[in-house]
Amino acid sequence: MLDTDPFVYFSDLLVLMAVVVPIYYLVPWAWARQLVLGLTGSYLTFLIAPRLLLFFVIFWLLVYGLQHAATLFRDRRASWVWTTLLIGLALTPMLAWKLFPEWAVPDFNERFHELVTWLNPWTGAIDRVRSLILPIGLSFATFRAIDQLIKVRLEIVEPLSPLRQFAFAFFPSVLVIGPVIEYTEIEEGLTRRTRWDPQDTLSGLLTIALGAVKVFGAAYLLRGSQGVFALETRDGSPLEYWLELAMYAWYFFFNFSGFSDMAIGCARIFGYRLAPNFNNPYLKTNPQDFWNSWHMSLTRFAQRNVFVPMGGMRARTQYVAIAATMMVIALWHDVSVPLVIFGVYHSVGLIAHRRWVASRPVSADRSLARRVGANVVFFGYFLLSLPLLSLELATLPDFYGRLFS
Repeated sequence: MLDTDPFVYFSDLLVLMAVVVPIYYLVPWAWARQLVLGLTGSYLTFLIAPRLLLFFVIFWLLVYGLQHAATLFRDRRASWVWTTLLIGLALTPMLAWKLFPEWAVPDFNERFHELVTWLNPWTGAIDRVRSLILPIGLSFATFRAIDQLIKVRLEIVEPLSPLRQFAFAFFPSVLVIGPVIEYTEIEEGLTRRTRWDPQDTLSGLLTIALGAVKVFGAAYLLRGSQGVFALETRDGSPLEYWLELAMYAWYFFFNFSGFSDMAIGCARIFGYRLAPNFNNPYLKTNPQDFWNSWHMSLTRFAQRNVFVPMGGMRARTQYVAIAATMMVIALWHDVSVPLVIFGVYHSVGLIAHRRWVASRPVSADRSLARRVGANVVFFGYFLLSLPLLSLELATLPDFYGRLFS
């Protein structure tokens, strides 16, 4: 969402929760609790920059209207065309940012700053001193919005009321770095009175502490590994590049999963039990288990909204569904040639693994040595894809050349 450290956001959230959480549990009305959650997330977004808050208010007003439009033509033969159009409208801001960042980011900041100033000069003065914003959190918001539209279209949930939409849109712990929550994960908590449970608070605090250890312990110690991609300023042997790439992989995991834990822990203090986002992915021995354990909220979104609808459960269409699912996961990070290669690379790995297991089933009681060997081989396979997430196309041949020279 922003060009700053997510820790600043979570620091503000934790301080604010000292006041907000008691109010949340004391108010007896569902509408008031929804209002508390929405106002909390809105205020935290305002602290980043008023222009960002204004943008997301407009974005979620659009989604609120689109969900009602999704109920039209449900029983018509070509209703999927209408649904696809609505999803395309929800995707438009994210696609504009990813496809044309040189134009979209400066123009976004300038236009929304002007609009904020026009609405309120005092707020505009606050917005003027905020830094240039990169709306990274828009990716999480867009996928949450699409999931909502699809669920309303399929009548899994009723169209959200204005206050429920407000609470879901600005659910405070997931705005910066996810996870990609579903409305159904928080629906029950929004509609019934949640009484304070000390076990929830204790579990939430422990999860936050675990996330902090990952981010400020393990990831901090490994932060120097980011220099592995600075090709123009350093040189080294292939072994050194492989070791630094492995350390960067662990840095990437500890940093991302740590902030995910902090988000899940904050939600738990409010009484919401969000699904975990990571499950020891680097200890897996094959691509399928890895993607079922890495950034699981994104994988679950892609599975239910891409893999299953495209026939992933049928033998005749399973491989096309796998490729489409991996491409959605890849392009969620960025729309670029390296990310397309990333999607193809992991699609091939998943398809090859599925075909291999179909002809040579893996024994459930294989030895520890074989499991460790399979894990090492798979980890090496995953490492080879990491540069595709971090480097531009022109620099990739140089980097891979240093890995294998």
